[in-house]
Amino acid sequence: MRARTAVLAVAAVAGCLAAAPPATAALPVISYTLSGTAGAPGWFVSHVTVSWSVSFQGTPVSSSGCEAAIAITVDTTGTTRTCSATNAEGTTTAVTRVVRVDTVPPVVTDAAAARPPDVAGFYRSPVGVAWSGTDATSGIETCTSLTFAGPDGPASLVGTCRDNAGNTSAPRAVDLTYDATPPALTNVVVVAGDALTTVRWAAGADAQTVTVTRAPGRAAPASVLFRGSATHFVDTGLHNGSPYTYVVTATDAAGNGSTASAVATPTSRLLGPAPGVHVSRPPLLRWKRVARARYYNVQLFRAGRKVLSTWPSRPRLRLHRTWRFHGRRYRLQSGDYRWYVWPGYGRRSRRNYGRLLGTRAFTVVRRAAR
Repeated sequence: MRARTAVLAVAAVAGCLAAAPPATAALPVISYTLSGTAGAPGWFVSHVTVSWSVSFQGTPVSSSGCEAAIAITVDTTGTTRTCSATNAEGTTTAVTRVVRVDTVPPVVTDAAAARPPDVAGFYRSPVGVAWSGTDATSGIETCTSLTFAGPDGPASLVGTCRDNAGNTSAPRAVDLTYDATPPALTNVVVVAGDALTTVRWAAGADAQTVTVTRAPGRAAPASVLFRGSATHFVDTGLHNGSPYTYVVTATDAAGNGSTASAVATPTSRLLGPAPGVHVSRPPLLRWKRVARARYYNVQLFRAGRKVLSTWPSRPRLRLHRTWRFHGRRYRLQSGDYRWYVWPGYGRRSRRNYGRLLGTRAFTVVRRAAR
């Protein structure tokens, strides 16, 4: 009889013939399990062991590929394993599902900002940063992508890539410096004087440069008068009675700027001599009286060096051809001079001075010979 055909068994019992019940025959039964570290759906991220289990349902004849533990140790995008078992009834063949194995993480190949720095290595506005990579087996699923918008200061941004099997790459950093905050700029004031103004300000420690612009400017609608790191600037040669607008800008290393403006109109409380006058004899210095002032301090400079400081009680001072100051005798010789006047209040010993009334220059020239 052929395989998978029922066999009729005949047996003799007490000299009588009787029909036996039919025997139930069955093919081998095969099952298997896959052991390994599961990654993303459909993938393993470690070596895989295929474990076969065979029930021959009777007397085994032969089997092939049905070892108890078969290891898959090579990364693959898809493979199968086969087990065949044969008994007296026939052969059963089983094939595993497709096994995908990726044990190697992806590699980050690039990480960079979407644009160059705005100024001198600084970013001043939000910037995109993206990572990219490669993976030999399952391919890249995704890489880190972000937009950085602070806080200010040096930053180290870390990103990774993940493959389709679920492996994650080693992290890779992108370093950048961010500064979107302008420097502080406070206490911007302009004090008007006689044909001059004094511009003052307080800038934050991160301010690299302060610029002072004036309108009207020097033979232009506006002119930059000062650029540096000082805290004040004296603007001279102005016209009394004319308003001037000053714009002060503090700029940091990233190019962020803070701006403030003020308007001042120079006025004169000095009466004489006229600005820049040439004299051949000691001039009379005169100025307007200041209410409650009990005295005045007059200082005289020649070529930038103080040569006189005196305290008249009236709003005038007649200079002389010679005088003494700090134990030294001086002479009103040819040259350029500048004088300043401050009002004083109370006793002189208290040194309680008011705001500068003004400053003017004059030039002493030799009298022409007769």
